[in-house]
Amino acid sequence: MNKQLKTCIGILLLMAIHTSGHAQGKPTVLIEELTSRELAARIDGGATTVLIFSGGTEASGPHLALGKHNYRVYRYAAQIADSIGNTLVAPVLPFAPNSPVLERFPGTISLSDQTFANVNEQIARSMAAAGFRYIILMSDHFNSQRPLKLLAARLDSALAPKGIRVLFSGDGYAKARAQIETGIAQQGQVPGGHGGLWDTAETWAVIPAAIRTAYLAPGDTTQHGNGPLDAAGVSGDPCLATPELGRRFGQLRVQLAVQEIRDWLKQVKN
Repeated sequence: MNKQLKTCIGILLLMAIHTSGHAQGKPTVLIEELTSRELAARIDGGATTVLIFSGGTEASGPHLALGKHNYRVYRYAAQIADSIGNTLVAPVLPFAPNSPVLERFPGTISLSDQTFANVNEQIARSMAAAGFRYIILMSDHFNSQRPLKLLAARLDSALAPKGIRVLFSGDGYAKARAQIETGIAQQGQVPGGHGGLWDTAETWAVIPAAIRTAYLAPGDTTQHGNGPLDAAGVSGDPCLATPELGRRFGQLRVQLAVQEIRDWLKQVKN
């Protein structure tokens, strides 16, 4: 396969992530694909819930592309929005707080917790100004969870008197990760890791072009794979990752996020 053909395939795969199943005549859930007039019409028609789902750009070893979080977020966010209904997805923020140890690897882009929270706050306030009444903050990235949780509580308190509610949805990350790693451990495999089994499998399921199979190798496997990074920036063991496993893990993340958001919407709308 020549270089030009590989490039074309990569572009087509990226386009598939963005459309994420909407090619069969289903309306897009991605705000960035709408005009301002079209967005206003969707909101007026009842699409008053929005997901602000952050990704990240970081090194995860020689076998994973830097944009792994963003690729997964576009897929998961579209699936979550479709499942909930009357829900749209804000443009994915591709930057996040990162551990200082990752900053020594080329390509890692790191924001401070405060900068990350400030950017998400401005996005949320812009969504409120556009007419959304239910705003969900989410992330596919570990270090983003706490800043978003604190921000959601503060924004909900500030905006609730105006009829706008804000939720931090963490089940699709933390709860799902715990279940995924428990299942992997029960198979006698190393469950966790940065660039490890589930990290690699989920990315592989979404965009195969983001995986460099020739460089799959175990990293530091202490602390069930959630210990320090090795010299290549990997913890855990990605060698047994498959797209099939990744699809299963991704489905669990979507399922848990949808349930959490539905329960919250039911509560705040009553």
